[in-house]
Amino acid sequence: MKRLFPASVVIVMLAGSVLANDEGPERRTLVVTGTAEVTVSPDICYMSFVVESTSKKAQEAYAENTRIMNAINSAIRAHGIEGKDMRTGYFSFTPQYRYTDKGRQIFEGYYVYNTLNISVRDLSKVSAVLDTAVVAGAKDVQGINFTVENPKQYTEEARRDALRAARKKAEEAAELLGFKLGKPISVSESEPWDYVYFANEKQLFDGGIMTGAEAPALEAGTERLTRTVYVTYEILEN
Repeated sequence: MKRLFPASVVIVMLAGSVLANDEGPERRTLVVTGTAEVTVSPDICYMSFVVESTSKKAQEAYAENTRIMNAINSAIRAHGIEGKDMRTGYFSFTPQYRYTDKGRQIFEGYYVYNTLNISVRDLSKVSAVLDTAVVAGAKDVQGINFTVENPKQYTEEARRDALRAARKKAEEAAELLGFKLGKPISVSESEPWDYVYFANEKQLFDGGIMTGAEAPALEAGTERLTRTVYVTYEILEN
């Protein structure tokens, strides 16, 4: 699932501008940044399907939208997708009008827009779920997002490596520049960003669905998650 990369670290600052107090001696500090990476395979795919319907009659527009969305829902559940991984993302029901050149308002009908968000945990089913939803009546697919559901669980080891690398670089700087390294004054870190891979429109529709061919093969790939730490050390006199 994961593979650690060699940690790297960069010296950011070596300065002596912070005073312990108004009358006390100058406090010199060294700030270093350590970064480590881990390669992770996505473990979940987020998909969003859109159903649109229009009619002169409100009830007909609503009923048609409901019929199609229920068909999509049932078809997706047949692939083993559980109810907890299916959620309505957005729903709107609005009258539609157009205006003449003279500014006259003309009623066109009712428009219903409904989105269904899906979480697919078995990535081998992504293409099949996509194909099923489109065949069942989805009018649009708003992203096929491969990602890591909880990236932090994979980066604890990288965090430790980043801390070790920061310490090593600080010690090397002290040796080369001729000063004594004190204890850390402060430590902060940046959290890993969620990795998201977006399948683009060309992959989805030129890949087969809209041309009547079999569902396109969508690859999740891998991604590097990083953990970065920022450590400030006090510089002591030799």
